[in-house]
Amino acid sequence: MKALILGDRFITNELLKKALEEAFCGTGIRFTYDFRANEWPLKPVEQNDEVREYCGPDDDLIPLVRDADIILTHTACITRRVIEASNRLKVIGAARGGPVNINVSACSERGIPVLYAPGRNSSAVAELTVGLILAETRSIVRAHQSLMRDRRWRGDLYVLERVGSELSASTVGLIGLGAIGRKVARILASFGSRILVYDPYVKPRQEESQYRFVPLDELLSKADIVSLHARYTPETRGMIGEREIGLMKRTAVLVNTARGELVDHRALYNALKSGRIAGAALDVFEGEPPPDDSPLYELENVTVTTHLGGASLQAAEMGARIAAEEVSKFITGKEIPKFCANPEVLTK
Repeated sequence: MKALILGDRFITNELLKKALEEAFCGTGIRFTYDFRANEWPLKPVEQNDEVREYCGPDDDLIPLVRDADIILTHTACITRRVIEASNRLKVIGAARGGPVNINVSACSERGIPVLYAPGRNSSAVAELTVGLILAETRSIVRAHQSLMRDRRWRGDLYVLERVGSELSASTVGLIGLGAIGRKVARILASFGSRILVYDPYVKPRQEESQYRFVPLDELLSKADIVSLHARYTPETRGMIGEREIGLMKRTAVLVNTARGELVDHRALYNALKSGRIAGAALDVFEGEPPPDDSPLYELENVTVTTHLGGASLQAAEMGARIAAEEVSKFITGKEIPKFCANPEVLTK
């Protein structure tokens, strides 16, 4: 059986191959391989009319896919052209939380399941979220930059009107209580934070009885820290705009480690510049990287990172492992894959 391994600089070919061989250990199935890797994250992701958040052209993949039985990838550009060029492709495994770089419709037409790895980076993103909250509310990055870059001691950051609140005294509003939101809630609850939740799609679990599920407007008006963990859909695009920011406390901080498109960045910039809210911490942006003339670069009351939420060794290993195990379930027929973007093909 032939496996086409399409890694990148985060989830590498070596990591994907190792995961595949471990997943098929003891099955008697042996593989030959073709390999191709793109340069993500050293090169930014792209999008076209079919797929998004991919890196590299699909042209390079067409000759390789012709005799492949399995594709295992992370960020490769799997378009309709790639799918139609295959002669015996049985399954695609994507080592990521959502296979947006794959034309799932084209796969469905050919009866090819697209398997993926939800939750692979939930711990990594949750930890970074809490780190960003602390960095922004306690001026960690501002003090670091001032001392290391300018050799300036920021005594003004200790002045009463500039200091932040402890997490034990803060109300945190979480918009979205999926795998990441739940982990953030547990971490912050251990600090003593009061947790408000807005998520119309989930019901609280018994162990979450201490969280208050509230309407969005109530969460925005009462939270000291608002943290976004919602999925990006047409419904959630721009869900935090001028009206929503206007409901927040002037002392509040907005945190986004989900997707940049959830926030109207022009409205956020205006609110930060005018002091309508105290600050923001952002790992994601409407366009990545932000343009050189982004007005966010002019602001001091914002902490930014370069979409590092899922950047952990464990997230890379787990993504490869889950995708490979799902592929093994399908190929061996011993178990129905749990994470399939087009489950209707599994019953054909």
